Amino acid sequence: MFKRCQIVLLLLLVSPLACAMKGVFWQPQLRDNSVTEVQWTSLMQTLRQQGFDTLVLQWTQYGDAFADENGRFLLRQRAEHARAAGLKVVLGLNADPAFFDRQKQPAAALEHYLGRLRVADIAQAKRWRDQMAFQPDGWYISAEIDDHNWRNTHARELLLSWLENTRKQLTAVENKPVYISSFFAGNMTPESYSQMLAEIHVRGINVWVQDGRGVGTRSDAVRDLYLAASSGCQGDTPASGIVYEIFSVRPGKTFSAVPQPADAIAKALRQSSSCGKDRLYFSLRYLPVAENMLKHD
Repeated sequence: MFKRCQIVLLLLLVSPLACAMKGVFWQPQLRDNSVTEVQWTSLMQTLRQQGFDTLVLQWTQYGDAFADENGRFLLRQRAEHARAAGLKVVLGLNADPAFFDRQKQPAAALEHYLGRLRVADIAQAKRWRDQMAFQPDGWYISAEIDDHNWRNTHARELLLSWLENTRKQLTAVENKPVYISSFFAGNMTPESYSQMLAEIHVRGINVWVQDGRGVGTRSDAVRDLYLAASSGCQGDTPASGIVYEIFSVRPGKTFSAVPQPADAIAKALRQSSSCGKDRLYFSLRYLPVAENMLKHD
C-alpha cells in the first residue's frame, strides 16, 4: 500500500505542503535581534533534529517594527538560516497591532479597513518575493479570526470576501498555500464555529485552530468540543490543523506568559493526528531549546 504522502501526489488539487507539517511559530520581536547568527543557526538546526519541518513567521512587519530595511534584512537572514537548516518557511505578512479594535467598526468602515489590510499584505509579499534568496513555502495572514466579531451575516460576508480576494492576490504573487489561524472563546457553538471555518476553507484558505490551553479561558472539556467539531478526525472537519499553545498566561491586565512545565510541553510535542492534520506549536520562545535565548517575559 502506498503511504499517504505518496497517494496525495496523484490528486489533482494537491498543495505543495500536502504532507502534514510539524511547525513552530516564531513571533518576531525587536529584542530578538540580540540573538547572534551563530545562536540562531544552531537553534534552527536543533529544531530540525527534533522533528520540526516548518518555521512559521507570524509576521514580517508589526506596526512600525521591522518596517525599515535593516529590520527586513535581519528577518530575511533568520528565514534563510531556517531554510538552510532544512526547514520550510511559511511567511507571515503585515500585522496591524490594532486589528482587534478596528474590526469592530461599522460595515462601510470595516470594508475599507479590510481592503487596506489586503493592500499592505500584497505589497509585503511582493517585497519579500523580490528580496529573499528563496521563495516561501506558504503565506500566512497575520490577522486572527475570532468567534465573536464575525457572527453578524454582513460582517461574515465582508470577512469571506476579504480572505478570498487576499488569497487570490497572494497566489498571483507566488502560488503557495495560504494560511490563517483562528481561536474560540465560547461566543459560538462548536457547530456554528466549525461552519464559519468551513466557509473560510472552501475559499481556499487553510485554517489552523488554536487549542486555547495557554490562555486557559475554557475548561478542557469545552475546548475538546470545539476542537473535535473544527479540527478532529471524525467527519469532514474544516480546519487544516491545530496550534498547540505551550505557554501559560500570567494573571494581570497586560499579556504576560511563561512556558508550560517541561512535561506538559513534552506531551504536546508528542501529539499526532491520525487523519493528517498539521501540528503547529506556539511558540518558539516557549520551547525548552530556546530557553535563555528568546526572552518571554
